[in-house]
Amino acid sequence: MSAVRARLARRGDESGFGLAEVLVAMMLFMLVTTGLIYTMVSILKVTHDSRARIVASNLAAEEIDLARSTADLFQLLDSSRDVTVGTETYHVDVKTRWVSDPDAEFQCGSSGSGSSELRFKRVNVTVTWGGMDATDNPVRSDTVVNPSDHINDPDKGTILVSVLKADGTGAAGISVSASPSVGSVILPTDAQGCTYVLKVSPGTYTVSVSRSGYVTETQQTSGSRTVTVTAGTASSVGFQMDGAGTFNAKMAPGTTGLKLPTDLKTTFWNTYGIFAMSPTTGGGSQSQTFKLHPYPSGYSAYAGVCAAADPAQWPETTSGGHTLRGASGTPVAAAPLGSVDIDVPMGVVKLKGFSSGGTYLRAESVNTGGDDPGCATTTSYAFGSVLPTSSGSQVSIALPYGSWRFYRGTSAGSTTTAIGASDIVLPGTLVPERTTKSTSGGTAYVTFDPRVEVTP
Repeated sequence: MSAVRARLARRGDESGFGLAEVLVAMMLFMLVTTGLIYTMVSILKVTHDSRARIVASNLAAEEIDLARSTADLFQLLDSSRDVTVGTETYHVDVKTRWVSDPDAEFQCGSSGSGSSELRFKRVNVTVTWGGMDATDNPVRSDTVVNPSDHINDPDKGTILVSVLKADGTGAAGISVSASPSVGSVILPTDAQGCTYVLKVSPGTYTVSVSRSGYVTETQQTSGSRTVTVTAGTASSVGFQMDGAGTFNAKMAPGTTGLKLPTDLKTTFWNTYGIFAMSPTTGGGSQSQTFKLHPYPSGYSAYAGVCAAADPAQWPETTSGGHTLRGASGTPVAAAPLGSVDIDVPMGVVKLKGFSSGGTYLRAESVNTGGDDPGCATTTSYAFGSVLPTSSGSQVSIALPYGSWRFYRGTSAGSTTTAIGASDIVLPGTLVPERTTKSTSGGTAYVTFDPRVEVTP
């Protein structure tokens, strides 16, 4: 106080506050202001979160009311939508499940043993919003909805149909039919890949599924299963079907101007199976397309169907101190209803003695024994009428791996004249590199050996 009085006494002193005093005052002001701003921001955030939670609760209640007002429970399905209120966007997610027992949810396609029957539907609504804090819980609301009419008939049964896509999720929009004709079929499958055949008389039925552009896991455009129905129970039947992927196959890549068999099949394989497929388009050409089930793991491919056509079937061997082994192609995957390119290697050879008027050509498999796995039965490929594509009346053709002899004739039914060794010409660059020409029993043949040197 004495210092203050002394300062006041010095009326003529205009020196003011010192720098240290100004800095202290500014620091105190900043602390007070920061506290006020933090408090205001916290209040605004709490207010915003409270308002958002109220809106989310209203949206959840609205969705529950819509579910309860649904006249047909088979039309009450999973759904998801965004709703914008003010400047905030809310995501409303609805999950539905049939309930066959008060203590258990009923999954489409699950076992229908015992006295299982459809009773009511459980509906769960979850609402989240964009500005939601990571530690906040979403708004949830649940209800069960009873059918307005009886679903089950004690003297009849129900067929539960489940259709899944390649990734294991439900396949929607699949048409379902039953033979002989029965009850009421809800078509098509819903968002969960489910549909139901109701009030079915006891007996055995064939249930079929199909959809344009879709194929089953066995590459069929439709699928069928047999199911037995007993009174008062629900029987289930499951399928796998998805939008076919288009595989654009480049046959014998790296070489152009080749003639291919018109009846050639290409084998696609993965851990789920081996599928010998005829092309959808492009048969006999080097650009062929195939429609296949879109397994996420994809497919490896090789031309032909014989054991010799598969490089992996050729035994490992040693030549010149080097290990030789046949290697399968790298798997390629196509998305559902998508498209992807895939290479299909083949053997290449040239044949002479073809006229400009056209000559019919046929290749026939040869089981040479030894390392060549050969074909289980004699396999023959027709090329139709071929025209020379280069000087010297030559034609260049491609065939699956293995051993082949060649025949020609003036018509498709007269390809019985064997083509001799002098008219079989190996290309300058061998495809594959272990291609050889041999003669057995007076008939020349070519062996396409796919094995390559293994890099240490």
